[in-house]
Amino acid sequence: MIKILIERDLPAGFDVTDDAQAARHARIALDAIVATQGKMHWLCTFATDDRKLFGLVVVESEQVIEQYVRNAGIGGNVKIHRVLRTLDPALAAPPGFEPLSAKG
Repeated sequence: MIKILIERDLPAGFDVTDDAQAARHARIALDAIVATQGKMHWLCTFATDDRKLFGLVVVESEQVIEQYVRNAGIGGNVKIHRVLRTLDPALAAPPGFEPLSAKG
């Protein structure tokens, strides 16, 4: 399984702050994911103030994304980014750590 970040424009007229609209769009996405028969798992989606959606998913292959996009009826500009690594605070080196490259 690989992690993928799906970037797309927020659909016209979709107000992500409206709970009913968000629930409707989440149902459309979830139904399209269920149709992949376990080949895709939705972790979360971030909606940004510049009217973009960034969905983080785990898939068997990038071809599953194509099936999802068709099933969800997603039009417009969809960009797929393969996640190479997750960086978070748990990954941080201890205070005062000097990387090998800095030691010369």
